[in-house]
Amino acid sequence: MTICGIEMFGSEARLVLLNGDKSTFFHAKTKPKKLKLTNDGNPDEVKAFRDSIFAFFRENNVTLIAIKKRGKKGDFSGGPVGFKLEGIIQLYDDCPVKLVAAQTIAAKQKKESPDKPDSLLKYQYVAFETAYSVLQ
Repeated sequence: MTICGIEMFGSEARLVLLNGDKSTFFHAKTKPKKLKLTNDGNPDEVKAFRDSIFAFFRENNVTLIAIKKRGKKGDFSGGPVGFKLEGIIQLYDDCPVKLVAAQTIAAKQKKESPDKPDSLLKYQYVAFETAYSVLQ
């Protein structure tokens, strides 16, 4: 099983791929590590983002996409561009897309507390935790 964990941060999607299961997972080093939408008002750039992220999923044989769910209201709510990116990703038909609540991710981390692979960059930690939380 190949899981793509995604954290939306501003106008970029931060990506992490995990292969395997909870007991024997490994971090697949891939490029790109994040994809950015520079102008969400330009339809060509929105389509280019869609094409790039869908190609990433296909090239890496992703079997499940896990996106960290963001609040719609309050202090930690997501911005409009992030929700646009999330919507684009949810349109991917070749595998299931799951939104994972921050509370679920935190509970899994507290219960199992996996070591983060050395190959991760610091900005990928949340995407890693999101992917790990849905590993079987």
